[in-house]
Amino acid sequence: MIQDIKLSTTLAAWKTTATYIADGHSSEFVGRQKEGLVFRRLKQEIEGTSHGVKAELEVPFDGWEIDLVASGAGKPIAVEGKFKIRGDGAIPDNRKAAFFDLYKLERYVRSGRFEQGLFVWLTDEGAYLREPKGDSADFSTHHGRTYRPGTPLHARRSRNQMPLPLVLAGEYNFSWEKIGNSPWYVLVLKVLLQQANNGFQSGTPQAARR
Repeated sequence: MIQDIKLSTTLAAWKTTATYIADGHSSEFVGRQKEGLVFRRLKQEIEGTSHGVKAELEVPFDGWEIDLVASGAGKPIAVEGKFKIRGDGAIPDNRKAAFFDLYKLERYVRSGRFEQGLFVWLTDEGAYLREPKGDSADFSTHHGRTYRPGTPLHARRSRNQMPLPLVLAGEYNFSWEKIGNSPWYVLVLKVLLQQANNGFQSGTPQAARR
């Protein structure tokens, strides 16, 4: 299926990109725009295949910008992601921002314009794999966590303009994978139409509909 080709191409390109960075090339992805550089590399990897899949960066949607859209025949795939390194700081805010990316991906998919969504994350900061305390405790991204649909996530504040509490419609299993013998870990979460619609149609709390 065309959708499978888009998905498999994007996932393979992400694995190649993440491995390239973990293999000693992280110095090429630095500065305030380092996530943009990672997605630029991902775009090159996607379009370097022979499958006819195209990639576009920073695609506008409802006042947001989608990090990357992979397209071909059929509906495209929306991709959001994080690239966080040791020394970045703001770990509690970054956890919340990751869940906000999932919230946005559900909105993208629910709109009917996208086949599905992907959330990707690459980090060498082990704090994201451990359970936190304090204001980002509800937004934990620790290894082995399962977010249950409809669970409200509370925090006193957020850096992003996001609803609090934040409520997602889908179920998400945080299963990080270590890249070889490097200190780098990668996470991939899929957002499908069925899960994006899961509580939204059956009465998702109002805060999640903004």
